[in-house]
Amino acid sequence: MKNITNFLLMLGSITLMNCSDDDFEMFPSDAVTYKVTFNLNWNGTDFPTDYPSNAHFSKLIGWSHQSSSTFFQPGTLASAGIENMAEAGGTSPLDDELQAKIEAGEGLDRVIGSGLGETGVGSISVEIVVHKDHPSVTLATMLAPSPDWYAAVVGALLYENGNYVSNKTMDLLVYDAGTDSGATFTSDDVETSPQAAISMIVDAPLGNGTVITPAIGTVVFEKL
Repeated sequence: MKNITNFLLMLGSITLMNCSDDDFEMFPSDAVTYKVTFNLNWNGTDFPTDYPSNAHFSKLIGWSHQSSSTFFQPGTLASAGIENMAEAGGTSPLDDELQAKIEAGEGLDRVIGSGLGETGVGSISVEIVVHKDHPSVTLATMLAPSPDWYAAVVGALLYENGNYVSNKTMDLLVYDAGTDSGATFTSDDVETSPQAAISMIVDAPLGNGTVITPAIGTVVFEKL
């Protein structure tokens, strides 16, 4: 019996040594999980101006965070990670930037989902953990091809009046990262110098100068 006990202890130690940090990611006991669905509807009928033949969306990436976080907010400068997501659809180094903010206490959970590889119409879903101390969610996906434009929900608040919301639906907005000055979807790369602030897009080829209508899509939050 003693030998069996020692063997089990040794086996447990080996298992612990081989586990990654992600295996031990701990969330507060009163945290909740949301299913988030991006319903994307970037089509040539509603958006005929310069509509590209290879419209698609990059992998969805984002995080849950403090409501006071300014990361991704319009009026701020895009990080290197936001720039690469908006210009090339990359999740790196944005994934590392988000993880660093989480480790500093500004965020709680980081997620990376799928994209829409060969179409501008479809759905992407992820699950994300939210807590009352980190009640907001920001998620983004590159509108591709484009200079530096992305569809996103920024700072969606899921804890209101002392309760987690059961369901919430919001229009997706389209943002300009302020790093490329191309005027339409397939423009040549034109670096914006000096870098401009992140801003919401309402002008052509997507909008009418005031708003993009219909919206490029919706995002639906469902508490699990």
